[in-house]
Amino acid sequence: MKRRVICGTILGTFLLVAGGWSAPGHRVISRIALSLSGDTLPAWLLEADVVERIAYQSNEPDRWRGIDSAALSDENNPDHYIDVELLDGHGLSLDTLPPVRYRFVAALARTGEPEQDVAAFKSSRVGFLPYAIAEHHAKLVSSFNTLRVLEALDDPARGHQIEAARANIVREMGQLSHFVGDASQPLHTTIHHHGWVGDNPDGYTTEGSIHSRIDGKVVALHALNEEALAPFVADAAEIEPGGAFEAGVALITRSHAALEPLYVLERDGTLDGAEGRAFIAERLADGAAVLGGLYRAAWIESEPTAEQIELFGRYNSLGAEAEWRANKTP
Repeated sequence: MKRRVICGTILGTFLLVAGGWSAPGHRVISRIALSLSGDTLPAWLLEADVVERIAYQSNEPDRWRGIDSAALSDENNPDHYIDVELLDGHGLSLDTLPPVRYRFVAALARTGEPEQDVAAFKSSRVGFLPYAIAEHHAKLVSSFNTLRVLEALDDPARGHQIEAARANIVREMGQLSHFVGDASQPLHTTIHHHGWVGDNPDGYTTEGSIHSRIDGKVVALHALNEEALAPFVADAAEIEPGGAFEAGVALITRSHAALEPLYVLERDGTLDGAEGRAFIAERLADGAAVLGGLYRAAWIESEPTAEQIELFGRYNSLGAEAEWRANKTP
């Protein structure tokens, strides 16, 4: 499928904030993914204001880090990465990850040190990134499905529900974009996320500032916007319905393979030149292609069945609510 041009896109100023890719990087991945999957998605998702809302939502999971909440940070923070090197200590690899989050949690807990319990196995040391991708994809499938059910019911009284369903889609498309973007950044796949740790025979940097430099400064230096990335992205990735987890793991695998080449570029002082520009562009483009494929797959998976339409009408009946309101005692 050919890329559809999004009219009226705002390229925006590159603001440097904390996160896996800074906000501009996440936004550009979102916009490109929408253009790649536009031949499959409904036309309203390609309207300029909707594209910008999705692009804005793509950085919401990083904004959650801006408040002091143990409950939120314990749930959110490990979703942004997976430290691949730590999997071997639990008898796992990217190829053998369980397909759902809590089977992974159980595997980590079972293979932890004897004195550890389920709460102390430190998921924050390993990370949940492939599960965040699969889960947000599933939520997007559900949100698409709800909208399509409402459209099939074709009831003018449900206009407010269609509006809410569209808002849910925008939110989920943005949040899925965030975690796919994180998976395309090599430093979100490794224990070496803020400088090289442990044995370092090749003399890679140990400075923690490498992370913020890759996330934002290099992207801004090379002005890696939609136009600049166009030569690196031909089409959305081909992702079969039901293949979101595997697609996320494959993206993480490619990013992790790019880890040492990234450190070599930093060590050799070539990140700011043409070689560094192409390297970062390829990682952003990989994320955008996978995201576009996930958007397509989510839409295809979301087609409602007759049973879903019938059950929604039964359990979300407007008539019952109207009767209740009419009979309610003031």
